[in-house]
Amino acid sequence: MENCWNILKILKKEGIGMRFVHKKKMEEAIPVLCCGGEGGDREVLREAINRLGYSLAGNCQFDVDDFAVNRFGDSAGKAAGFFTEALLQGAYRFGKKALEADAAERLFELRDGLAAEPDVTVYLVSGREIEAEMKKAERLGRCRNYARMLGDLPANYLTVDDFCRYAEELVREKPALSLEIYREQELGRMGCGGILAVNQASRIPAALLRLRYEGTQKGPVTALVGKGIMFDSGGMHLKSMENMVGMKYDMCGAADVLCLLEYAADTGYALPLEGVIPLAENALGEKCVRMGDVITMLSGRMVEVYNTDAEGRLVLADALTFAAGKADRLVDMATLSYSCQEALGDETAGFFCNEEELASGTARAAAEAGEPVWRLPLGERYKRRLLWSKTADMANYMPDKKAGASVAACFLEEFTEGLPWVHFDMVGPAVLRKENDRMECGATGTVFSTVVKLLEHG
Repeated sequence: MENCWNILKILKKEGIGMRFVHKKKMEEAIPVLCCGGEGGDREVLREAINRLGYSLAGNCQFDVDDFAVNRFGDSAGKAAGFFTEALLQGAYRFGKKALEADAAERLFELRDGLAAEPDVTVYLVSGREIEAEMKKAERLGRCRNYARMLGDLPANYLTVDDFCRYAEELVREKPALSLEIYREQELGRMGCGGILAVNQASRIPAALLRLRYEGTQKGPVTALVGKGIMFDSGGMHLKSMENMVGMKYDMCGAADVLCLLEYAADTGYALPLEGVIPLAENALGEKCVRMGDVITMLSGRMVEVYNTDAEGRLVLADALTFAAGKADRLVDMATLSYSCQEALGDETAGFFCNEEELASGTARAAAEAGEPVWRLPLGERYKRRLLWSKTADMANYMPDKKAGASVAACFLEEFTEGLPWVHFDMVGPAVLRKENDRMECGATGTVFSTVVKLLEHG
């Protein structure tokens, strides 16, 4: 026990916030965390552990072995990992006190203060070796919370320029990652008409980020693609005041992808990864794209813009085409369609997939992570509803709005170049709009753990 307290003193001196320490025996002087929930139901368990993290007020301990046997139904190591990252998810607070006047230029430097945690130590009690799983899960939880912090930032503190600067500083600190950034002129030469059209009215040039992680062994390359709309006004189809609330969160997919690459670099993920992040702002102004405009995408397809508020699929389409030339399979993450939220509510993310083996793997990964997802359909019956345009190959929207999430996904599928692909439409659960007893309002980091599990299973 003395050794544990020595560790605690060192960590407190460094001032790094919440800590996890493994010890063999329970101590009566330290309160014990008790996790409810039905055994084996990972979604219920995640919610229960989130609540524990949300209510943390002092040092405490948790009986991993009892949890593993009587609740989790798996090894002590995996139980410790699940508990650690779920507790961090509940414990996260946006550190507004760290939001200084020049914070936009120092986001990477300030990120541990912005992704705040309670100043406590949690002892994980187990007679088995759990350190490796615990440390890996701690890294997962912190990387997810960095992504949430980026989502929670006000839009004037996280522009396209600021996101690019943050990525550059991240890569400087993580030698396993490399980064290429394409800005307005390069995007024009490449022919990224979707990204450029969406960003036309913004005073800040658009960007496309390509991150590379080589992996520790050769194998198939997965490209992670994240929607990065830094703020979505709706453009000429201007959102109402009510619908514009929270539009700074339209870049949560981009933040997730950036931080997933950080997690892979930190933990030595085996297989190579590509991260492709399109960044733009859907602003309103005299230069904004108009209803009826026809744009030529990176793939060469021509698209009529029927709805300027259906901009996410335009930037993602160019990003998917770009990623398809560098990968063997594609995974994209996006706050894409209100239709998905209407169908599944605020707690379940939709996913679409064009290959049954990948779809089954995605469902298994979500079940293991304890994150609610539901597969929604693709198909020609939805795709053909986009082919009505008289002036282009396809339109970006279907006027009657029916099956909107499936229609949007079918639009994206046209730009995957036939690769195995899974698309997460997470507009409902990506943001907690009303505070509850699990997490504070704001970005939630939904499906982050699911994608980690999907990657780990190859």
